[in-house]
Amino acid sequence: MEPLEPPIEESADRPPLWVRAGSLLLLLFASTLLVLAVSFGRAPQSTTLLVPIFAALCCAAGLQIRYLLSERRQFRRTAKAFYATDREYRSIFQHVLDAILILNDQGTCLDANPSAFALLRLPRAALVGHNFARFYANQVSFSRDWGLFLDQKYQRGEAELVRGDRSTVYASYTAAANYLPGRHVIILCDTTEKRQAERSLLESEERFRQMAENIQEIFWMMNAGTKEVIYVNPAYEVITGQSIEHLYKNRLSYLEIIHPNDRASVLAKLEDAAHSGKFDEEFRILRTDGALRWVWVKAFPVRDARGPIHSLVGTVQDITKRKHAEAQIAGHLATAEAARAEAEALRKSTLALTQNLSMDIVLDTLLESLAEIVPYGSASVILTEADSRLFVAREAPRPTKKETLTVLDAKDNIFLERALLTQKNVLLVDTAEEPEWREIKVLVGFRSWMCVPLVASDHVLGLLSVGHIEPQSFTPEHLRRTRSLAIAAAVAIQNARLYERAEFYSAALEVRLKEVPEARN
Repeated sequence: MEPLEPPIEESADRPPLWVRAGSLLLLLFASTLLVLAVSFGRAPQSTTLLVPIFAALCCAAGLQIRYLLSERRQFRRTAKAFYATDREYRSIFQHVLDAILILNDQGTCLDANPSAFALLRLPRAALVGHNFARFYANQVSFSRDWGLFLDQKYQRGEAELVRGDRSTVYASYTAAANYLPGRHVIILCDTTEKRQAERSLLESEERFRQMAENIQEIFWMMNAGTKEVIYVNPAYEVITGQSIEHLYKNRLSYLEIIHPNDRASVLAKLEDAAHSGKFDEEFRILRTDGALRWVWVKAFPVRDARGPIHSLVGTVQDITKRKHAEAQIAGHLATAEAARAEAEALRKSTLALTQNLSMDIVLDTLLESLAEIVPYGSASVILTEADSRLFVAREAPRPTKKETLTVLDAKDNIFLERALLTQKNVLLVDTAEEPEWREIKVLVGFRSWMCVPLVASDHVLGLLSVGHIEPQSFTPEHLRRTRSLAIAAAVAIQNARLYERAEFYSAALEVRLKEVPEARN
């Protein structure tokens, strides 16, 4: 678009003001002389005055002709400037992308540019000469707004218009009144796509709000640099017990609910996430009511146009029930594994005990099998002799020095005597808490102690003593395992004794058989 020409000023070829003034003065002078000539009549003076009158009139006529020619040139120049300006404004009117309409006081369209016809999808005849109210979706609002516009002389707003094909278009408008008396201009800009985008955004925000407010997991947004929370949904209050209002007042207060033992690790991982964008951790939190909860927190990065992470967005899921279930499953698996190990140990020990009739092998196998199912510090197999007299048949670990046979009297330890006489198991969690506990030989230094009778055919063959220097080392489960092993061990010990006696009698019989022939000779 070419720039407008500057306002027309008095040019050099235009006659100055004195030309017009001189012309008027000469006319006045000639008129005066003419009056004098007429007054003298036929006098000689009147003839003399005709020459200056004629000269003055000629000069005045010349000056007037020059003035008229100058005014004509000025008029042509002005007309040309107005023509150029009109063409320029007409070009703008015809080619501008926004719709422009010229309305009169009644709102009737007097003229419109092509963009207006394209916006309303109408031919010129269907728009020009018709009241613009007919294109308003709400004609009542047009009448109200048009009245205000005529009073205020200026108006801006947004209107919903109905096109020629009955489709709807949204347009923002700017209206200015009386650019010429009774002529008003309205400029329309199509905002349908913007309106649809805004509506879509509002719908998306509404869906997001409904989703965020109704899901059970916490949805959160955090500033990656400051670690301050930007947004959390209502599930935050349900899971943590801390109010959202409190969090928004102190946007780092979420750190208060992280378990002290996990806090340092979580903060370190958050700091790493500010650079890597990865955060996937399970940790404990303490609710404001003191309850312990396990949570699973995941996050992903939000980057700006240049690439750096400016915020983190993620979820928090309460996995307390899952953790409890995992702990229960782990406990059940541990119990099952312990039962399997116990069954395997009992199977092996029973097999080993029943396959061997040597007392030494039976006793060694018994203590080795016991070590697989009970974490003892020391164990002894104590066999009976007569009444309350006992002797230590085997110890584990074995003494470094070979000593003579250790003989005990059950009466020296009431718990030992009780197990021997009642054939009942004894479990002492802490011997220091038992006033009747007495240390005797192989029962020295024990804080935890178990004693299981070795019973076969309702006869007590001995006692299986198991001890540890730490209190509360044995549980009823350990006692049960020891009792299960003692059943098979008692039978094996009884068989070994019978085998030893059979060997003794067999050897004695062989000696007697050898002595009989010698006596006959």
